[in-house]
Amino acid sequence: MAKLDKVLITGSSKGLGKSLATYFFEKGHEVILHGRDELTLKNIKTKISEADSIDYYACDLNSEKDVVNLSKYANSKNVNLLINNAGIHCANKDFIDLDISYINNIINVNLRAPILLSYSMLKTLNGIININSMSGIETKKFRTLYAATKWGLKGFSNCLKHELENKTILDVYPTNIKTNKQIVHGMEIDIVTKSIYKSYYNNESELILDGRKKNE
Repeated sequence: MAKLDKVLITGSSKGLGKSLATYFFEKGHEVILHGRDELTLKNIKTKISEADSIDYYACDLNSEKDVVNLSKYANSKNVNLLINNAGIHCANKDFIDLDISYINNIINVNLRAPILLSYSMLKTLNGIININSMSGIETKKFRTLYAATKWGLKGFSNCLKHELENKTILDVYPTNIKTNKQIVHGMEIDIVTKSIYKSYYNNESELILDGRKKNE
């Protein structure tokens, strides 16, 4: 039996990232959690397992220095599967109403960080999973910067697939996911998590999870 991938999951202190971390661990993988708050990560690690096969690294993906240090840490731990899950949500505002700090932050976290992590870790990776969005394949009002980062991630990933035919690169395009009790209309997080895992290990390159009704 082949050795299971050791996984770094960005943005795994909550939501889909936390669900993916839990599921990968249950499947026997070693997992490195990532988030901005160390105490939160420590508590999540404790809830999942006290075993050494769960680790964590706290840093801010808006900082280029932090991203570089995260990649160095992941390389030192022999990570061979990168899941780019962290992201800043859509502000749902007119483009003209966005402030410069938001523009910089969303580009840094949603696009620059996945690119830099992929670049810095590429030699030891077996594959990459990019958690994108339906905004990466659709255009809508109030999605200017968010869609720009997601279309940029799509373009980066699709081109990289041509260069790295020996690695599995999966792009995931989901709609709303029930990541907390306040989200009433959305896909069940367990189903999304299992679908991502299955698609990656089936060597698929794209997974569209459109849970919307036809009239939405």
